[in-house]
Amino acid sequence: MGLRYLTAGESHGAALTGILEGMPSGVEVVPECFASLLRRRRAGYGRGARQKIETDEVTVTAGLRAGYTTGAPIALQIGNAEFTSPGADGVSLAAHDQSSAIHVPLPGHADLPGIVKYGLSDCRNIRERASARETVMRTALSVPPRCLLEALEVRSLCLVECLGGITASIDYNQSPAALAELIAAGGDDFMTPDLAIIQSWKRLVDSAASDNASLGGTAAVIFWNLPIGLGSHTQHDLRLDSRLAGLLMSIPAVRGVEIGMALQQASGDCPAADPIAYDSKNGWSRMTNYAGGLEGGMSNGAPLLLRFHMKPLPANARVDSVDLRSGQLAQPEFYRSDTQAITAAAVVAESIIAIELASQLVKMTGGETLQQVSARLARLREEQKRLPGS
Repeated sequence: MGLRYLTAGESHGAALTGILEGMPSGVEVVPECFASLLRRRRAGYGRGARQKIETDEVTVTAGLRAGYTTGAPIALQIGNAEFTSPGADGVSLAAHDQSSAIHVPLPGHADLPGIVKYGLSDCRNIRERASARETVMRTALSVPPRCLLEALEVRSLCLVECLGGITASIDYNQSPAALAELIAAGGDDFMTPDLAIIQSWKRLVDSAASDNASLGGTAAVIFWNLPIGLGSHTQHDLRLDSRLAGLLMSIPAVRGVEIGMALQQASGDCPAADPIAYDSKNGWSRMTNYAGGLEGGMSNGAPLLLRFHMKPLPANARVDSVDLRSGQLAQPEFYRSDTQAITAAAVVAESIIAIELASQLVKMTGGETLQQVSARLARLREEQKRLPGS
């Protein structure tokens, strides 16, 4: 069995709650791991006022002892500051409070499908759970799996490729480590290795903010030093590409997913496959990585490259809707939003992919402790360098 998790909570409710099960024992997890990751999620030029209100402080209530995983389920809680201190929208979710009901569904959000599905009349009942605020908990739950991946020498990064139609110049032939160094040099405003584009993106965000508009974009995540064979070709629901694409599509406002250089391959602008090479010392390798590290539903040992496309956030769309009480044309009330959230989405994407990859590694090794997982993975890596039958 690998890892599994659940989250609960609403955007303006008392707290977000998460439970992660299946972590091996003995993985070191320190408080700063949570704080630094959630700080990255709140960062980004053009993020909304909510990020200045919330501290996203994580309370661990089970599964960690003296800074290490115990093998038991890990339970986390993150309080919402606005539960007791309403923000600019004046919302309070105290018991039996009907003053904050939303009767005009927001186009592009979960409001209308949700109220029809569940037979409700207040869009807030849907919107509060459908909110991207839920991804704070999924990001926090990724911390123990991230620590496991780091202990197994699997590294990752996330970056922004495109914002509002202005695309960065990114050379994916560079090593992931070189890309990570450039991203760090540019800071958390946009998380891009193209330092020359940052000022253009800032002007774009400022212009959109002055017009109360939102920007969409494209981001990518990269994981490297994965073994060959995570996932499987044997059933559709075991294919790693299927599972990872589904996870990325679970991020609110993400409307498309790309593995490797899929668009270029589809248009014939790059080769359809990567040549295979072998030597007895290093084992299998690829000189190119257009496939993004995935073939036939399995990892192939090359860096895993996933890209996703996010639409502008609907709160600023100013699209007509209907008042549920009268059936008459109406405009949704102002609902604060980020000018751009692609930076946050990139951190969330890296986080949820980390959980799945850690889960796949636990399944592959069958270890119950970090020592077992690490030793079995090391043996597997050596075995994978040999020719079959040798």
